[in-house]
Amino acid sequence: MSETPESPSRIKRNLLLLLIPAVLSAATLYAIWSTHPEIEYWKDLLYAGLHFLEANPWALVLALATLPGFGFPISPLLILVGVVLGPIYGLPAACLIGIVAQSICTTWTYLLAAGPLRGILKRYLLRKRNLPELTEGNAVRFALIMRITPGLPYALQNVVLGIIGLKLKPYLLVSIPLTSLWTIGFVFTGGALFEGSVGLIITGILLLVILVLATRMLRNRTKDNYAG
Repeated sequence: MSETPESPSRIKRNLLLLLIPAVLSAATLYAIWSTHPEIEYWKDLLYAGLHFLEANPWALVLALATLPGFGFPISPLLILVGVVLGPIYGLPAACLIGIVAQSICTTWTYLLAAGPLRGILKRYLLRKRNLPELTEGNAVRFALIMRITPGLPYALQNVVLGIIGLKLKPYLLVSIPLTSLWTIGFVFTGGALFEGSVGLIITGILLLVILVLATRMLRNRTKDNYAG
């Protein structure tokens, strides 16, 4: 079935919706930088933040379990887990802690989207569009496509999978293994950057590249099966 082309006004509106946050973010960063344009100030602030997290690792775990659910970028937090928790507990334990914290975030955002906030989110995200009727198998395939599609914000994935009516068990069975792979990749890379080991850094980067290529291949195959 052919897709209906978007109207020029709708395309302009979508571009504007993307442009406004970008401009506001750039203006905010510039305003913050203007208050202290010295590089040394920001380096000292960064080291102070790292020292605080090293002394209070629970704060980083709490941040990873909560902030991504509100739209905060998850990749920097995962890298910080490797940088901060890797030297304290070792990289394998840091990866496990990252997986547990992210799984908590994955779960509570879904429960809110599928439960008390479902009606509000449907009105906000879908507006007057109706949700398609999905069988359980198609819902699982759709969840898999969402999880392996690059560029989709993590919080948005959780919310969409909650409001389409996907049940909790298949949601977790699809989400946690896939998000755990990315968690391991970013945590490992962060720990390698902290240790300064060229070999570990290359290994971490290669792991992320392999994940990107693998998810693209899996996405194309899944989309073909879903369309069929």
